[in-house]
Amino acid sequence: MRSEFTVLWKCRKAASMILAALMVLTLTSAVSFAEEAGTGEAAAETAAPAYADASVVQTNGIAGWPKAMDIGSDYGCVMDMVTGSVLFNKGEHEVTPPASLTKVMTALLAIENGDLDAQVEMTQTGVAYATDGSSNLYTQVGEVFTLRDMLYGVLLKSANDMATQVGEYIGGGSLDTFIDMMNARAKKIGCKNTHFVNACGMPAEGHVTTAYDLCLICREAFKNEELMKILGTSTYTIPATSLTAERSFANHHPFASDPANAYEGFLGGKTGYTDAAQSTLITFAKRDTTTLACVVLHGMGTEVTAADTRALLDYAFEGFKHVRVDSRDIAADGGIVSLPKDASKEDLTSETRTEESEVFGPVQITAYKYNKHLVGRTTIKQETLDAIARAEEEKARAEAAAAAASAAEAMSAAEEAVSAAEEPVTQSVSYTGTGQSAEIRTGSEVIELPLGITMNRTAFIAIAALSLLILLGILMIIITLIAHRGEE
Repeated sequence: MRSEFTVLWKCRKAASMILAALMVLTLTSAVSFAEEAGTGEAAAETAAPAYADASVVQTNGIAGWPKAMDIGSDYGCVMDMVTGSVLFNKGEHEVTPPASLTKVMTALLAIENGDLDAQVEMTQTGVAYATDGSSNLYTQVGEVFTLRDMLYGVLLKSANDMATQVGEYIGGGSLDTFIDMMNARAKKIGCKNTHFVNACGMPAEGHVTTAYDLCLICREAFKNEELMKILGTSTYTIPATSLTAERSFANHHPFASDPANAYEGFLGGKTGYTDAAQSTLITFAKRDTTTLACVVLHGMGTEVTAADTRALLDYAFEGFKHVRVDSRDIAADGGIVSLPKDASKEDLTSETRTEESEVFGPVQITAYKYNKHLVGRTTIKQETLDAIARAEEEKARAEAAAAAASAAEAMSAAEEAVSAAEEPVTQSVSYTGTGQSAEIRTGSEVIELPLGITMNRTAFIAIAALSLLILLGILMIIITLIAHRGEE
C-alpha cells in the first residue's frame, strides 16, 4: 500500500512539473506574440498615410468627408462640374495671380459674343504683347485670322498677343470694354475675389483670382461645347497669312503633351506661369457620370502641379459618387448631389427658397448639404410646380366626384332594400284548440292579435320567447319528478 502511495505521489509531482513547464511555455509565447503584435501596430502606424489636418485642407474638417493628403501647391480646389460641390479645398479663397489661366475667361467671352468664322485683324494693341520672354505667336500688324484660329492660339499656345487682340475685337475695338465684360461675367457667376486687368494674364497689379473662383469659371467653360473642344485638342495648325507661314503648336498641358503622363478621362486644361503666380494649372477630367475641374495655384514647377492634379483627381473619383435627389425628374437644373461613397441621401439636410432666374424665370431652388457642406442643388421652374399643382387638384376633384357617385349608388341601393323590407307581408297565425287566429304583418312594427289586441312586434317576439322558455322549464320539472318517482 505504501509502495502504491509512493508511486502516486511521484506521478503527482511529475505532473505538477509538466504543468508548470506548460504554463511557462504558454506565458513565453504570449509575451512573444504581444511583442510581435506591438511591433506590427507600430509598423502599421508608421506606414499609415499622414493626412493633412483641417487647417491645411479645409474639407478634411467636414465630418464624414474622405480624408485627403496635402498637396505641394499652395492652393487647390476640386469641383464637381455637375453638382457644383467642392470636393477638395486647400486655401480656395486665397487671392493670388492666375497667370495664363486668365485666358479661359477670355475665350469663353469670345465664343459667347463673337462669330468664330469672323476675320480678325491684328492691331498694335495685340502685337504689343508679342515680345521675347512671353508666350506669343509673333503676330504682325495687319495679319488676319479667323476668331476660331485665334482661340486655338490663345488656349493651346497661350499666345498673349492673340488673347489681347481677341479682347479688343470682342470689346468692339476697346480692350478696356472687354476687361469690364470679364469682370462683370466673373461677378455674375459668383466670383467674389476675382479682378481682371488684362485679357492674357501677364503680371499686373490687381490682376488676381482664387482657386474657387477659377472653378466657377471652369464650370461655365464646361457648359460651352466649343470651348471644351479647344481645351482638349492636342495639336493645331493655323494656316499661313499674307505675312507669315502657317503656325503649328501643341497643347501645353502635361497630360496632353507627354503620352507617358496621360491621365484616364482627361478632357483638357490650361497651364500658366509667371514669376509672381508660379506654376498654375486647370484640368478637366471625366469618369462615368462625373466630370471634375481641378485647379492648383502657386506650385513650384509643372511637375509639382501635374502630380498634385493627378493625386486630387484620383482622390475625388475614388472617394465620391453621384446620388439623385429629384425622384420626379422635374428639375430644370441640378437634381443630383455629390456624396462620399459610403453616404446616402438620408444623410442630407435641405433648404428651399424662391427667386427669379435669368434663364428659367421664377424658380424654386433647394440646396442640399452634407454635415453643413453644400453638395448640390435642385432648380425647378415655378411654372412646372404650378402645372403639377393643377394636375393634382384635377386628380383630387376627379377622385372626389367618383367617390360621390359611388356613395350615391350605395345610398340608392340601400333605400331600395329598406323600401322592399318595409312592405307589409300578412301572415295568418292560428292557435290550436282555441279557434282563434291572428294576422301578423311582417313588414310592419305592429301585430294584430285576437280580440282586437295589437302589440309591438318586438314586444310580441320577446313575450313569445319568454313563454316558450317557461313551458320548457315546467316540462323539465315534470319529467324530473316522474323520473324520481320511478327510482323509488
